[in-house]
Amino acid sequence: MKLSELLFLTVIFILLSSIDSQLNFFLTGFLIVSNITYLFLCYLCFRNPQKINSLFGAYIGFIIDLHQNVFFGLHASLFTLTILLINYNYFRLRMFSTLQTTLVFSFFTAFFVGFKSILLTTMNFQYLVVFLSFFSAFIAYLFVPSLGKLLIKRTKL
Repeated sequence: MKLSELLFLTVIFILLSSIDSQLNFFLTGFLIVSNITYLFLCYLCFRNPQKINSLFGAYIGFIIDLHQNVFFGLHASLFTLTILLINYNYFRLRMFSTLQTTLVFSFFTAFFVGFKSILLTTMNFQYLVVFLSFFSAFIAYLFVPSLGKLLIKRTKL
């Protein structure tokens, strides 16, 4: 990956993280957690697994950890784990239909939300948040590929 592509993707992930933070502020009353950043990372890894590797996931995760002011390594470890899972099962995921791929990435997002909420808010963990986040991720991932094509149009990623 070129340095210009890396910087461009870093800016995109910081912007998506800011959008997620603003959406989560408004969706807290509905017990929904927005994860557009995570879904976009899953889409990029699924679209081009040769360029998006676990080192890139750790880098973006550390940047998002610094941006969101959570403890260092939370997003990095979860992003790295997700990229390893997607790259390991890449050919199996390619055989799935779009609906099945959306379901798989929604389950990944539900795991991400559950694990993150267990680590960040141990005493306030709610299963309903994980359950509703699965459905919001399902709906959001239907729009992420078009968002990804729009944002990555000028790069050859």
